[in-house]
Amino acid sequence: MAEYKERKINVLKFVSVLAITILIFVAGILFGQFLTNVKSNSIKAVDQELLFELQDIQVQAQAAQDFPCGSSELFVLGSRIDDLGAKITNLENQLGKTDERIIALKRPYSLLLIQHYLLIKSRVERCGEKYTLVLFFYSNKPENIEAGERQGYILGYLANKYGYDNVKVYSLDGDLDVGAIDVLEERYGIKVYPTTVINDKVFVGFHDRDELERLFSW
Repeated sequence: MAEYKERKINVLKFVSVLAITILIFVAGILFGQFLTNVKSNSIKAVDQELLFELQDIQVQAQAAQDFPCGSSELFVLGSRIDDLGAKITNLENQLGKTDERIIALKRPYSLLLIQHYLLIKSRVERCGEKYTLVLFFYSNKPENIEAGERQGYILGYLANKYGYDNVKVYSLDGDLDVGAIDVLEERYGIKVYPTTVINDKVFVGFHDRDELERLFSW
């Protein structure tokens, strides 16, 4: 009788453990699906923002032709673009640098950056404004990631230090196979990552904070 009770207890323990294991497994699946849905919704939201900003900058480009020096709206748009870039970076940290969904977002975002860069560059030249424009070319290939991330961090620090009224950094992923990036890389002879272009002057490889700061035009 005692042996029967012991066997019954062991069976109950086994069933309990099995039930708990199944519950944990199912909960894991449901939680994974929840996270996937959250990320999918985030990607859709960013994609819609990209479309709106692309359309907005195209309209502003037309308006700027008649009043290139009369509005600060381009600079306001730049801060919105930076916010959008932060959202893409956050998703990239979650999904990985090589995730196809991230690459699909970064391509139109790169076009947005380049369009804005060209508008600000034209404004600076036509209006005689003192402004530091930085093109930062990087690569996510394993051999280039560390130097690129260190350089990007320094440029981000300097941009925050001096503020958007004085400097704007445009970070471009050379691995994206985007024609507009290829054109800029050909223009500035980009063959090494990272490479930084400050007001049309090219600086190949990694450069420390003090060196880059001395290159700013104010």
